[in-house]
Formats: sequence, structure tokens, C-alpha cells
Amino acid sequence: SDFEAAYSYFDNGISFLRKKHWEEHYALSLELFDLAAKCALTNGDTVSLQLLYEQVLTYGRTFEDKLNVMYFSTCALAFSSRLPESIEKGLDILSKLGIELRGDESSMEACVQETKSLLSVYTDNDILNTRRMTDPTTIIAMKFLGKMELGMTQIMPKSVARVTQRIIQLSLVHGMSPVSPIGFVHLGSYIAKFGDISGGYHYVKLARSLLDKVGSRESAGEVICIGTQIVAYVEPVQAALEYHDEGFTAAMAYGDVIQAAVNNVFFCISSFFAGVNLQTTQEKCTKAIKFMEDKKLVIFMTKVQYIQHSVFKLIGTDEEPKFVSEGQNILATNNSVKTVYFYQKAFISFTFRSYEGTKENIGEYVACIGNTWANLFINHAFHAFYIG
Repeated sequence: SDFEAAYSYFDNGISFLRKKHWEEHYALSLELFDLAAKCALTNGDTVSLQLLYEQVLTYGRTFEDKLNVMYFSTCALAFSSRLPESIEKGLDILSKLGIELRGDESSMEACVQETKSLLSVYTDNDILNTRRMTDPTTIIAMKFLGKMELGMTQIMPKSVARVTQRIIQLSLVHGMSPVSPIGFVHLGSYIAKFGDISGGYHYVKLARSLLDKVGSRESAGEVICIGTQIVAYVEPVQAALEYHDEGFTAAMAYGDVIQAAVNNVFFCISSFFAGVNLQTTQEKCTKAIKFMEDKKLVIFMTKVQYIQHSVFKLIGTDEEPKFVSEGQNILATNNSVKTVYFYQKAFISFTFRSYEGTKENIGEYVACIGNTWANLFINHAFHAFYIG
């Protein structure tokens, strides 16, 4: 889909509105601003998104009318260098919608077990044939919950299982929404990480099946992305990785640049470990970095640059990634980025026989790995091997 062309149409529509359009043509104005904001987010145009956001916040008549642009703004914050701010903003909005996620001290294991118990009375067919969600406020709340999954699992992994549980609870009570498959695929990922690969794989397949039952495939990019990392423990790794190309295409079809980027990240990281030709991996990294730079997705761009740096070293070139200043700020605050950075440094030190460098960077890696990513990924198996 051409979101740049779409933005120009919506922008032209806004320019034709009269001075008192918020008073005289409120519904049309709100729809145009919402659609323009969606396109601005997809295009990485954070300046236009902020201007549109401020207009709707000023002239929107109800809290519910402002939720769409608040959602787009939260997404934009999440994968620049302001992920903690994005999470706090999302938690505040969800609290106002009656969904309180703060203050729950239960362990991740307990939460996953509670969710499995909740689902134990439902068959797969029961879940697949659940009615669709219709309440507009619950539908937008689900969208916020869906986006919280990916952000919280990076820097608040011990809390993210509660988000998954709420997605599944709301789906069972109010009906399935396009976000519902996200809850099931993340649940499968957590179950797999606790050692039950078969059980996790079951929920991954259920999530894929749900995509065709909820009326929209807008969450397909995330479902394919997270699910593929579990599939790679069951099917041949290099064959499974091709699903990430499918995930990228599915995400971009709905303007979900964040999930498109995550599919790129995992394809690059997993290719590095799965023995894909280094030159091919390098080309994929370069293409992914350009995409993320254009879309202002600094967190993911920085991760791929660390992979690219290792690929350059193994190829034997003196070429270096072009790191941006924001990358250093993210490295200081984001454990997800830290684990990639320190693991890659340890791996290269090990490969080139630097014992002290290997030992130092493994220590740094071990210090932060427990505080990021509640999910199971294929690179965790390679990490465990080399760290061991």
C-alpha cells in the first residue's frame, strides 16, 4: 500500500477544510486527521504526526475521539529512543479505559499458568468460533494492549505476561478482535521459553489460524514474527526464516512499520546464526537499516547495526556501520539493545581468540539478559551455546 500517496490526499483534504471545520464538520475533520496521522506514522514523518496529534487533542470532543491519535503517538515514541515514556503513556491510557496493569506483583510463571488454566475449558474450535468483538472502546483498548506487548517485553519482561493475559481474557469475554491472535502467539512464546516447545508451538498455530477468523489480518506481521521464532525450533531453521519475509509483507500491507522492522531484525539476527551466506546477510542488513532509518525506528536500526558490524568483521572488511548519536542513548537504557551489543562483542572476541574480551563481554551480557525479552527466540539457543 502507498501510504505516502495516501498521506498527500488526506493532507490535501485537510487543507480544503474551512476555518471553523472542527465546529461545522467535526466528524469529517476527525476522520481526516486520524487517517493522516496513521499515514504519517507509517511514513516515519514524526513532525507531521505530532502536529496532527496536537490538533486532535485540542479539538477532540471526547476522550474516545482522541484515542486513535494517542495510539499513533504512543507507537511513534516506542521505537524512537523514548520507549519507557511510550510504555508509561500506554499504561495511563489503559488505566483511564478501566484496564489497570500497574501494581501486579505475581510472577511471570504464575501468570502464564493462570492463563493456561483459563483456556483449559475451551477447545481450539471454541476459540476459533468465538464471536467478533464489537465494542469500539474495547477494540481500541486491545490495540493499546497489543502494542504494549512488544515494548514491555524489551524492558519490563516480568510484567508483560499480564498484558497477554488481559488480551486473552477480553477476547473470551467480549469476542475476538484483530489483536486477539497477538495474545495467543505471545502466550505460545512464553510457554516455549519455559521449556514446553510443543505446547508453545500449539498456541502459535492457533494464533495463525485465528488471523483468518477475526475479520482483519492487521496483526499478521507480529503473529508471523513471534511465531516464526518458535517454528524454528520445530522446523528446519533456514526454511522457517523465510516466514519473516511473509511477516514483513503482511505488516506493510497494513502500514505496521514497527512489525515490518521487527521481522527484518529477526531475519538478520537469525540468518547470522543459521549459517546463511555472509554476503547475503550483509546485504539484508544494509537494506533493513535503510528501511529503519527512513521510518525513524532507531532501536531496531541500532540492533541490526551491531549484527552488521560482526558480519563486516567475519567478511574481513574494515567497513563500519554508521551509528547515530541516539543509538548510544538507547544502549545506555534499553536492555534489549544491550544484550545484542554485548553478545556480538563477546562472539567476535571469541572468534578472534581474545579471551579477556570474551570474558568481559559475557559478564555484561549475563548481567542484562534476565531483564529483557520474555519471549523465546532462535538466537537464545545460539547464545546459550556460545556463552556456555
